[in-house]
Amino acid sequence: MKAARTAEGLDHRNTLVFNTLEIYFQRFADSHGSDADRGIDAVPWVLHAGGRVVGRGTTAADGSVTLSVPAGIPAELEIFGTRYRLIAVPHLEPVTDREGQQRRLSMLGYELGSVDGTLGRKTDKAVLDFQANNGLDPDGVVGRRTRAQLVSQFGE
Repeated sequence: MKAARTAEGLDHRNTLVFNTLEIYFQRFADSHGSDADRGIDAVPWVLHAGGRVVGRGTTAADGSVTLSVPAGIPAELEIFGTRYRLIAVPHLEPVTDREGQQRRLSMLGYELGSVDGTLGRKTDKAVLDFQANNGLDPDGVVGRRTRAQLVSQFGE
């Protein structure tokens, strides 16, 4: 979302850029079932940015929280008695790149450490878990079917 304003009588624009984030909280990664099965309805949250509170609310029935985070300003989401640092990613790497595969796995809730393009034990485990959770042959290889499933769940 972008909000722009031109000061009257001036020829420049002051532009505020916001990144809209939608975050889903689940009991377990890749939880399926009804909203009630997920059990994350109406949990209070507070968004902090630039040293102040910039938003608050409760999770939706599906465990989601939709936030508008000002770009370039450190932000933290406080929920479940914990603060989570938010990093708005300006673009999503291609699913054919290792970083793109790691980013999607991480954003889907699979623990793999850092998104750095390096294959290691944590990334291997994340790939195997993702494949097993999605009815794919758990071979640890991010091939055509695994990439297609990542795109299906998280997008290009």
